[in-house]
Amino acid sequence: MLSGIPERRADQGPGRLIAGRYLLHDILGRGGMGTVWRAHDQLLDRQVAAKELHIATDGDEDHRVRMRRAVREARAVARVPHPHVIGVHDLVEHEDRLWIVMELVQGPSLADRVARSGPLTPQHTAVLGLQLLDALKAVHDAGTLHRDVKPANVLLRPDGGAVLTDFGIAALDDGEFLTTTGQLVGSIEYMAPERALAQESGPASDLWSLGATLATVCGGRSPFRRTAYPATLHAVVYDEAVLPERLGPLRPVVGALLRKGPGERPTAADVKVALQRIAAGETDIDPLPAADPRAYRPAPGTAPGTVSAAGSTGVPVNDAVTVTGLHRQPARAGDTLVVPAGGTGTGGGTGGTAVHPARPAPASRPRRRKWPVPVIAGVAVLALGAGGGLFLAGAPPFQDRGRGQEGAYDREQERENPQDRGQEKANGQEQGRDRGTELPVVTSVVQAVGSGVGWQRVEKAAVRKGDGVTVRFQEGGWSVDREQMPLTGPAGYAADEDRLLEFAEHCKVAPKAPFGTLLTRLAGERASSVLAVGEAVTFRAGGDGVVELRINDDDGCLHDNEGELTVSVEVTHTP
Repeated sequence: MLSGIPERRADQGPGRLIAGRYLLHDILGRGGMGTVWRAHDQLLDRQVAAKELHIATDGDEDHRVRMRRAVREARAVARVPHPHVIGVHDLVEHEDRLWIVMELVQGPSLADRVARSGPLTPQHTAVLGLQLLDALKAVHDAGTLHRDVKPANVLLRPDGGAVLTDFGIAALDDGEFLTTTGQLVGSIEYMAPERALAQESGPASDLWSLGATLATVCGGRSPFRRTAYPATLHAVVYDEAVLPERLGPLRPVVGALLRKGPGERPTAADVKVALQRIAAGETDIDPLPAADPRAYRPAPGTAPGTVSAAGSTGVPVNDAVTVTGLHRQPARAGDTLVVPAGGTGTGGGTGGTAVHPARPAPASRPRRRKWPVPVIAGVAVLALGAGGGLFLAGAPPFQDRGRGQEGAYDREQERENPQDRGQEKANGQEQGRDRGTELPVVTSVVQAVGSGVGWQRVEKAAVRKGDGVTVRFQEGGWSVDREQMPLTGPAGYAADEDRLLEFAEHCKVAPKAPFGTLLTRLAGERASSVLAVGEAVTFRAGGDGVVELRINDDDGCLHDNEGELTVSVEVTHTP
């Protein structure tokens, strides 16, 4: 809740008459900026949606700034008459609150639709994508940015048409800044990287959010959601989206929309053409060019939906994907990377390797970078506390080791700082050249780990004694009881949730870790320990073996599980 909001009185529930005209019925939904009511317009005898903003109209200058922003919301939307943009009927003040009266859409949100019925087909997603793209064009033409495009802010009419709603954080190009001290406005996993970095944003930022939305409703999960807020923000800024195979022909479109730099993304016109082809049933969709050709150059031989050695595009989650390179530093001009034969990095071929010169990383977006000083000042609004310093340096502050790791988890679990590790590798390269020694070889595998299966081998992650192994969570969620327990991430359930399952303690593979924890071990290694991964864990192999992964739930208890995690396994071998 925003500070300075008066407490709700007993007479502020259903049955109130707002501005002598709008009779409140039931609550349709709540959000960070307001509560939406179903109401009856007694003057025109029609059903409407009345949004009660969580901002008092009296108070200090801070409140008045918020009021002016809220008024802009209504005016901005009202001047965009469009079938796929929510209609605004009225703007009233009542009992020190601002109310926005809008058309009532008799249908669920897109988020609710996917949660209830599962992901949409690529063709259906493309149809809705075209409608939202057209709505955003109208919004942008009016000089407005939406800034919070996400499945929860898309309503579905009875005929299935999409309606873009909740312009609670929209701003006019000539208006005041959206953020006030202590606030970052928007949904992090759908927020474009430039917005997260407090850089200039524009229509391309909304297109990025559209791409994240399409990926979620067709793929079934957000490509950047992590179990911790800082980790999600880090993923948005630094990590490439892992796009599932089920996106089909949408993968090159979504992958292009989710490029990190605004200039690297395609134009709305190119996106529209591609979505029209998919909606018509076509499946052979070419990669989309960048709006600014100077900002993006695709890696040679890299197909959509694969990982190049520089890690530039998404990875199919249904198959293990192997990328082998001499190092994991950003690709630079003159570097040589080793990838599987064929150059696509899909791991489908056998025998031999093909060598390709690495493309330079885009000048506008280094892969690992320190956050700029203005962000440290401006994005202090994230309130990351002690973890913030580490996160702003370019590494997630919470590389969770899992909770309750004692006794069975006696293996050293190292927190990694990617910058420090990268510098060590860079230094090692130079020293290696001087000594004439061989360089370390890094093999990275991305694999989906199901919750309904026991130990699952990462076949392409063979390990030899002395190799360094890093297991890192990328995305997803799972549950050990689909009827009673919510989805959780790789660190497992919180202590209070885990206590609810004390009756089933015998089902734990690792007794001291919470249910749902992502576990790993090295199969084949003598006396191998079981480790809790959390967000990431690094260890050195005491013998030869193969990495295995599973959920902390025993084989005899997996029948009611659901969900999966996408995990990367990196093996560093020094000859």
